[in-house]
Amino acid sequence: MLNHYKKTPLRKVLLTFLCFLFSFHLLFFCSAEVSHPIKTHIKIRVATRNDPPFSFRGVDGEWTGIAVDLWKRIAADLNLPYEFIEMSADQQILIRGLLDKKVDVVVTGMGINIELLKKLAFSYPFLTSGLGVAYRSSPISSLQAVFRFMFNPEFATVVCGMTFLTLIAGFFVWIFERKKNPHFGGSFIHGIGNAFWWAAVTMTTIGYGDKVPKTVGGRTVAMIWMFVGVVLLSFFTAWITAGVALEKVSLDIVKLKDLSQIRIATVKNSMGSSYLKKRQIRAILFDSLNEALEALKEKKVDAVLSELEQLRYVIQKEFGGELEVSEKTFVRIDYAFAFRPGEEILQLVDTWMISHLNELKISENH
Repeated sequence: MLNHYKKTPLRKVLLTFLCFLFSFHLLFFCSAEVSHPIKTHIKIRVATRNDPPFSFRGVDGEWTGIAVDLWKRIAADLNLPYEFIEMSADQQILIRGLLDKKVDVVVTGMGINIELLKKLAFSYPFLTSGLGVAYRSSPISSLQAVFRFMFNPEFATVVCGMTFLTLIAGFFVWIFERKKNPHFGGSFIHGIGNAFWWAAVTMTTIGYGDKVPKTVGGRTVAMIWMFVGVVLLSFFTAWITAGVALEKVSLDIVKLKDLSQIRIATVKNSMGSSYLKKRQIRAILFDSLNEALEALKEKKVDAVLSELEQLRYVIQKEFGGELEVSEKTFVRIDYAFAFRPGEEILQLVDTWMISHLNELKISENH
């Protein structure tokens, strides 16, 4: 009897401890469930801003754009409830809202960089692009375009290269033919001159037939040169056509080395301003891209450096025919959705995006 009374309190203590442990795990599990909106179907708070073409309100007042439309598709496929929360265009406010847990994800045109990676976690990029340069359209005549192209250093380099190859072909034909073919015999000047003439005529497919190789070695060189000449001439013709067309687009195509020598404009606190600041290139700053492009139109600046996709969108919508965007881009920019580090939803989004890479058609120049 005494032993029975001694054991009873111990059993009660163990039972109480087990009940407490079970209650603690249950409480922890429930709190974990509440913290993940995916499991409890609490709406995901999606921060966005007016940032065309990535995120903006359409004519119906609904949010749309490259980033927004992609998010809608992902959310539909993964059955994720969400709501859009419009925030300031200032990127620092977006980041602060995300870190302060006022929103769960940022869906807009946010490019990944080293500084942001120290604070945030990013999804797989949905678009790869870069910085572009806008300039005024200056149409010129075809004749002007041809002359401008012919005095381009690149044109001289290509012509010299083709001339050099022609000389090599003529030289080898002369080596084989000089002693057995009167067309290429005689003095050195006469023989080598005729050989160069033959090589040029053959490459351009004119084929006068006034001078032809007769030896096996000479004809072998001739056959090789015929095929090489056709390829070279085709390349040269296509290259000239494209070059002249490009010259006709504008007299003011801006290259990287020219940015420090012109009046270059960009938007305050943008990737363009950071790029120019790092390279110690003085820039004229504007509060918005529209203001910068308007200044370009009025010839107050010579060019505008900004994110390529935004330049294309705004120019097409508001400055069509007056401004152009250079095909050359500076600095690679990867656009992605931003999350707080450790968010469960990030893994789901990444898995979806990787499985749909072919449909996303991600390209470096869009």
